[in-house]
Amino acid sequence: GQVAALSTGQVAELTTGQVRAMTTTQVAVVTTAQLGALTTNQVAALSTDNVAALTTTQLGAIKPASLGGITSAQIGALTTGQVAALTTGQVNALGSSQMAAFVTADIAAFTTSEVAAISTKAITGITTAGIATLSTGQVAALTTAQIGALTTGQIAAFTTAQLGALTTGQVGALSSSQVGSMTTTEVAALTTTQVAALSTAGVAGLTTTQIGAMTTAQTEALTSSQVAALRSTQIAALGTDDLATFTTGDIAAISTTAITGLSTTDIAHLSSTQLQALKTSQIQAMLDDQVAAVVVAYQAI
Repeated sequence: GQVAALSTGQVAELTTGQVRAMTTTQVAVVTTAQLGALTTNQVAALSTDNVAALTTTQLGAIKPASLGGITSAQIGALTTGQVAALTTGQVNALGSSQMAAFVTADIAAFTTSEVAAISTKAITGITTAGIATLSTGQVAALTTAQIGALTTGQIAAFTTAQLGALTTGQVGALSSSQVGSMTTTEVAALTTTQVAALSTAGVAGLTTTQIGAMTTAQTEALTSSQVAALRSTQIAALGTDDLATFTTGDIAAISTTAITGLSTTDIAHLSSTQLQALKTSQIQAMLDDQVAAVVVAYQAI
């Protein structure tokens, strides 16, 4: 009764030692108003037993700025029910080291609103195991800013099911280094719609190994703008079957620096319409053996 009688002003004046000395019985009667008066240091002083004893209503009453003081040990004491009850403001106040303290069961307990509230700085703290635990609904809730902030290690931890849940907007937010960090399994799992949604920077980040893992349906989905972003090594990584899916617009979009990536075999397999789509500037940029292959191919038309 004495604890409940404390004014919010008196609660704010409690020392961290006094807060640490509180029993779970005393914490049970602390009002939401009193919890709302706790400072960052006072929150950090709560014992793990007391943190675990907080009701979801009590936990939600702590100011976001004050909850920003929660320690990794305290986060480890939270139940999944408590995690799911955190307000979006409280989640947004957490840092990367605090996000790293959440175990996979906690991450799975986050609501989609909570997921979307994680700051771009804090989201890098989620462990790769935590990333792999996200449901497809949680993945779809990630903002484009959050997607852009993910580390390459986190991107590589995505499952094919999670990748399938990415919206075109999210795919378009992937950077070149993020795209380059994807496993060949992940790349092969992208839908044609997702492939077409990659930014030109993202396409430029594809490794030759990743390009080799792409299906003909995926290469066919590449837009002319994306093709224009490919480098010579990437063009060289495309198979003749892949090149066969290129439209005349795609062929004409290959940059003069990338055109040297075409092998003489590639050129020999170009269709007559694809050959005719080659621009003068592209032919002028070709190596001697490529030009010779073009001449032979034209003669065969």
